[in-house]
Amino acid sequence: MIARRLILAAGALACCATLAAAQQRGGGRMAVLPGANPSAIVSAELAFARMARERGQWAAFRETADEDAILFMPGPVNARAWLRNRPEPAQALSWAPRAVYVSCDGVYAVSTGPWTHPGGASGTFITLWRRQRNGSFKWVIDFGDDTPYPADGGDDLLIDGKVADCPARGPGGGGGMDRRDDPARLPVVAIPDPPPASGEGQSHDGSLRWRWSSGPAERHLIVTMRYQQEERTVIDRTVAITAP
Repeated sequence: MIARRLILAAGALACCATLAAAQQRGGGRMAVLPGANPSAIVSAELAFARMARERGQWAAFRETADEDAILFMPGPVNARAWLRNRPEPAQALSWAPRAVYVSCDGVYAVSTGPWTHPGGASGTFITLWRRQRNGSFKWVIDFGDDTPYPADGGDDLLIDGKVADCPARGPGGGGGMDRRDDPARLPVVAIPDPPPASGEGQSHDGSLRWRWSSGPAERHLIVTMRYQQEERTVIDRTVAITAP
C-alpha cells in the first residue's frame, strides 16, 4: 500500500515538473529539457527497493550499479568489486525517496529519504543516478548511514522534486537550450580499486554538482544545484565513522 501511494505521488510530481518546465519556458530566459523528469528518478528508486525485496539486497545493488559506482562501507569502495559474490543478508532493507533533485539536462539526479530494516534499524540514504543510453538509470554513488532521516513535519507520502535551472544561451541570456549530443552517451571512466578518498563531479550542463570526501573520523557529501537563478545547497551531510 505504501509503495502504491508513493507511485501515485510520483505521478502527481510528474505533472508538477511539466508545469514548472512550461512556466520557465514562458519566461524566455531558461528552459527545462524534456528528459529532466523527477518522477523517472522516483520510479527508478522504487524499482531498486522492490528488486532488493524480491531478489536480494546485494543482487539489486549489483544490477543497478553503473561501471564507476562508489559505495560507502563506511569509507568509499569500488561498488562492483565490493559487491561481487557478496552473500545476501537474511533480510533486505526497505526505502523510498522523499526528495529528488535533477539536473537541467536530465542526465544526473540525486534522491534521498529514509531506509528501514525489519529488525528495527533505520537511517538515511542518498543516491546519485546517471541516465543510460536506453533512458534507464543506474546509480553512481550510494551514501547511506544510520542517522535518522530528518523529519520536516510534513506528509510522509509527499515527494519534493526539483529540476535545476538551465544555463541561458545567446546575447543577454536569451535563446533556447544548447541541444548538443546527449551527455548520457559520454564514455564512463573506470575508477580504481580502492577508489580515492575524495571526489567531485557535475552534470554536463553544470546545473547539478556534488563533492564527497572520507577520512579516518568522518565522511562528507555536499550537493548543490542551480535553482531559481542561484546556487543552492540541497544536501550537506557529514557522517561520523566509528571503529567496527
